[in-house]
Amino acid sequence: MKNYRVKHVDAFTTHPFAGNPAGVVVDAKGLSDSDMQMLAREKNLPETAFVLPATTKGADLQIRWFTPVAEVALCGHATIASFHALAEEGMEGMSTQGQHYFKLQTKSGILSIRVEKNFQGTTIEFELPLPEFHIKKTVSPKFMKALGISATDLDRRLPVVIERDLYIPIKKLKRLKDVDPDFAALKKASANEKILGVCLFTLETVETTSAVHSRFFAPAVGINEDPVTGSANGPLGVFLCQYVLPKGIVVASRQLSDGRTEFIGEQGFVMNRPGHVKIRVNADGGKVRGVSIAGEAVTVMNSIVSF
Repeated sequence: MKNYRVKHVDAFTTHPFAGNPAGVVVDAKGLSDSDMQMLAREKNLPETAFVLPATTKGADLQIRWFTPVAEVALCGHATIASFHALAEEGMEGMSTQGQHYFKLQTKSGILSIRVEKNFQGTTIEFELPLPEFHIKKTVSPKFMKALGISATDLDRRLPVVIERDLYIPIKKLKRLKDVDPDFAALKKASANEKILGVCLFTLETVETTSAVHSRFFAPAVGINEDPVTGSANGPLGVFLCQYVLPKGIVVASRQLSDGRTEFIGEQGFVMNRPGHVKIRVNADGGKVRGVSIAGEAVTVMNSIVSF
């Protein structure tokens, strides 16, 4: 049998028991697919990440992500958690302070990662694939009923769009906080319409520095509600640039020194696990050319499992 180190890391926060929790196996070499799924089921966190040697030319390392019931192609918060854990352990050449760059092999392609490690902490930034939104003119009554929302709740200034997930704009923050889905019905509706997850969001925010407040539901992959979803917040930044700013709607943002625009996405407040995602968008003449997300994390627990 071999011992494997598993870290429990809260991502998109610097405070324990906030943000989004993830399990991280910092050296998963030797684990089979069934081993990884079994360990993820035992951890019973939104996702558990497994760091593996790269098998694709041009990549430095590989990460695979498992929910308690299925493998997923991309997970933002568990990527933040993984590189936090690796930096904390001084692995993958990160024993020193400074900037560290990686090419990460994933089932969503090779992603660029930047880790800034200093005495104040570690910030991880990574690019996401650019979403290709398709406007969805109608949402089925069964889907709306499963979510517990009605047409009057929608922000009619903005479209409902679908990519991997379904994005539905809600008019009021209070209404978004009150949403209480029927998860069994939502799981069935998601499967029928081949939708992985549903992101409900509003431009009304708890904090004035935030641009968007969201909630994310994915019962189809065993996650009724995810506290802070990096892979959904990144596309929200693109949504802001494509559908919100052109209408003259003002949201909080700041310009970075490299010319990119940074928005803050807030999530998890209704679950008492508040977290913040830095969404960095590279747009030229109104055309979005790239999007990345960044955040911090904190290790809560360390453990050993044997296989």
